[in-house]
Amino acid sequence: MIKINLLTARKQSRSRSGATASAEVGGFGRNLAVLGILGVGVAVVAVWSLTLAAEQRALQRQNDEADRELKRLDAVRKKGDEYKAQKDLLARKIDLITDLKKQQEVPVHILDQVSKSLPDFLWLESMAANNSQISISGRATNYNAVSNFYSNLTQTGLFGDVALGRTFVVPEGVSFSLSCRFAPAAPAADEPSPKAKS
Repeated sequence: MIKINLLTARKQSRSRSGATASAEVGGFGRNLAVLGILGVGVAVVAVWSLTLAAEQRALQRQNDEADRELKRLDAVRKKGDEYKAQKDLLARKIDLITDLKKQQEVPVHILDQVSKSLPDFLWLESMAANNSQISISGRATNYNAVSNFYSNLTQTGLFGDVALGRTFVVPEGVSFSLSCRFAPAAPAADEPSPKAKS
């Protein structure tokens, strides 16, 4: 006869079922741990992605603001360039006027001295100046007036190389031509300038 120890068989079956149950519990715990790690990883990636998106939006806003500022400054720069061009144009005009005024002083001075040297009964018909060389033509009622004009120009000290040209009789009196060089004496170093005197 065969004896079976049921208690041992029950114990073995319990131990097998307990091992299976503990293996199932252990497998579930491992799965839960893996899922937890995956969940944490997904959460970290999601937070990192949100942070990057927020930084990207902030940088985009800064970029948009910088673009608006560049557009505003571009308009300001254009106005500045226009003002600079106008300033340069005005500076050139002022320089031109100043140069013309300086160049005008000599001819005005020449005309003033010639007019002061004109005697009675003599008038000028033409006067031309090339650099400092001057040629004059005119008429007078007599030769004495032409001679007085010649002497007056010489005595001013502002005209050198005064040379009487062709002089001849015309129905109204005498026609003459004269050439000279405008050569004002340089002011002495110790003499005050005319501006300083006034």
